[in-house]
Amino acid sequence: MSWQPIAHGAHVNWAQPDPLTGLDPYLVWADGSGFAPYGGLKPPGKIATLIELKAGKTVADLVAQSGGGVQLADIPGVYRAPGAQPRFLTAWPTAAFFERLKTTLKDVVARAEISLPVVPERPKFAPPAAPNCGAAVARGIQRKTLIGVIDDGCAFAHYHLRDSAGNTRVCRLWDQEQHGAFAHQGVVPTDFGRGHEVSGAQLQNLIAQFTRNNALDEDACYATAHYDRLRRAATHGAHVTDVFAGQVPVGSLVGSATMPPSWADANDVASSDEAGIVFVQLPRACLQDPSGAWLDVHVLDALRYILSCADGETKQIIINLSFGPQRGPNDGTAMLEKAFDELGAEFPDLTLTVAAGNSFSTRGHAMFELEAGVSKTLHWQVMPGDETPSFVQFWLPQDADQVEVKITPPGLPSSPWIKPGDAIVSPSTANPYCGVIYAPHTSRGNHGTMVLVALSPCSSFKTTPLAPHGIWQVEVKNKAATPLSQPVHAWVDRDDFNLGTMVRGRQSYFVDPLYDPLRYLKSATDDTPGSAALVRRRGTLTGIATGTGALVAAGYRHSDRKHVRYSSAGPTRGPRVGPDCSAVTDQSRSLPGLLAAGTRGASVVRLVGTSVAAPQLARWAANGRPPPGPVPPLNPDPQLEGDGLLPL
Repeated sequence: MSWQPIAHGAHVNWAQPDPLTGLDPYLVWADGSGFAPYGGLKPPGKIATLIELKAGKTVADLVAQSGGGVQLADIPGVYRAPGAQPRFLTAWPTAAFFERLKTTLKDVVARAEISLPVVPERPKFAPPAAPNCGAAVARGIQRKTLIGVIDDGCAFAHYHLRDSAGNTRVCRLWDQEQHGAFAHQGVVPTDFGRGHEVSGAQLQNLIAQFTRNNALDEDACYATAHYDRLRRAATHGAHVTDVFAGQVPVGSLVGSATMPPSWADANDVASSDEAGIVFVQLPRACLQDPSGAWLDVHVLDALRYILSCADGETKQIIINLSFGPQRGPNDGTAMLEKAFDELGAEFPDLTLTVAAGNSFSTRGHAMFELEAGVSKTLHWQVMPGDETPSFVQFWLPQDADQVEVKITPPGLPSSPWIKPGDAIVSPSTANPYCGVIYAPHTSRGNHGTMVLVALSPCSSFKTTPLAPHGIWQVEVKNKAATPLSQPVHAWVDRDDFNLGTMVRGRQSYFVDPLYDPLRYLKSATDDTPGSAALVRRRGTLTGIATGTGALVAAGYRHSDRKHVRYSSAGPTRGPRVGPDCSAVTDQSRSLPGLLAAGTRGASVVRLVGTSVAAPQLARWAANGRPPPGPVPPLNPDPQLEGDGLLPL
């Protein structure tokens, strides 16, 4: 097995000194592998990219200095509206843009990172194509409260989402999928140039078209809209929207040992006629990729779309996002997290809520100190039959300039020691199945150094090289004469599946005999104090839940008011300690999850995870109450308890 430097590709200017400094390691891997993990790069070679401009720079500066790599039509109109000067924007540039990041664009662009969905084997949907964007559009919905949901599957005809006159409260719905729903009823939003949007009146016309004798044929309604996400009995988005703004709140759906559910209406702001719902449907190809590699561009565009629906009537804006990646610097400096900060400053009436994550017990996080001359080895279990790529991010302190990394595949020789600034692949540059990119000053975060280990799928119906499954060893050695100032962290990208998508990935994880040595007798509920285990349950908040621009909700169990073992927790590498609060996500050990709306009639379904905690926090905010915060005083780890937090 040979290891060779990448040193080729159209998107990295290898002729520059220190070519990897400041670049996105995922771009380097994509370029070195011919974009194979992303389904190849189709002509004209435009890539969904999140860009941070330097202070004082404008979109006009970006276009002028890109050498034709970015055109105005590649940038949604909302970012180039008259008077708008956002530092964070989305674009679809070509290779010429990336080649100039260290030359003509070095004084214009602070950071840039690609935002492409990983395309699994047997793809069912094509990745989103580059749009043709026009001018900005104002979409006032004339409601006092603007409720935004970014998710998958909006049951807009559900009676829980009706107003007092019986009309849907969904005022706008944008499907970001190019060939998705509402192609006949809606129009392409000119400012974003992709997908189709429909107004509340158009949705109500659809509902009226299939209502006879006060009975709605929901199957025909959704089929006519070609909204195939609603063919299923349950969707993530229908459940989350009902928890956030439905007529029956969570407290009415959850009973106790002595009291059954009341099913009483909420009669609150979130379910009132003055609360208009704007839903953004994420693309199907993106939802098939659980890693969240695509999240940044599509979520920031979704946020900007929802905010374009505010008008003079709007008094408050509450947006919920219950998706999040298990990747990033975990210190609040990820680009999307900083974009949250910018939006909060621009829109003082905006409240954004996100889920803490469900990775507390997935063995996807490791942390360890490195003394002088000491090495630590992580064992990474990569599963057989995995049709999707696997990724691990290592985050080191900024002073780790003498830390080197060595990779040992299962049953094969080790790589050479990999130093800062190296980018190597194996077994060949033409068809690699493993890549290690050690990028000093990466674009993925402002503090620290990142090492990306990327693997091709372990199973394929094609003849491309497959990564061997089994235990991969990653040795990290401090060759300096002093210990590292901060611990080394590692996170495994999520790789299971999202609700309603095909199961193609198998989640990889770290193996550590000290993590939970009595696991088969009685599993631990938290990290053991003083344990020498490298694998940790703490420090598992999603990669967009570690900053200050969004409120973060964890989960607890209603029956005993204890932390549920999947709910992620802090601390982070930055100032955030943990979630802002907890909300009930499981009724009991025997009844996991919460009941909320399905996609048909009066049906209710159970959904498990902190995805249902975030919309409860959003509803609390919509009703004008401040986040309750992590109480109680007697609990040393307040983010893991429910006592005194969000009441039912």
